[in-house]
Amino acid sequence: MARVIVSLLAQTDTAHILTDLRDKAGRAVSRAYAAAFEKLYERLMQHPDSGAPRPAIGKHVRIGVISPYVVIYEHIAADDTVMIMRIAHGRRKISRKFLRSA
Repeated sequence: MARVIVSLLAQTDTAHILTDLRDKAGRAVSRAYAAAFEKLYERLMQHPDSGAPRPAIGKHVRIGVISPYVVIYEHIAADDTVMIMRIAHGRRKISRKFLRSA
């Protein structure tokens, strides 16, 4: 089973997304998305390579979708770790620079 690590940037992304959802759509919607993110992380523990590959932004980078958001992650097979790098709206242009910036 892979170990899932959520980067500080992804934690910040999650907090912003859930706060925005709570303010615009209510607490129930925010909680549903929080649960969906957790369910995705649990799936990645079992199936770390299940997301769609994104070689244009990194050799081992993949995405999981919690519509309309994409969870950008990297599976490091050598130590069986999944690093959640960022979470962004699916319409956002995602580049290597985005993965490292706040």
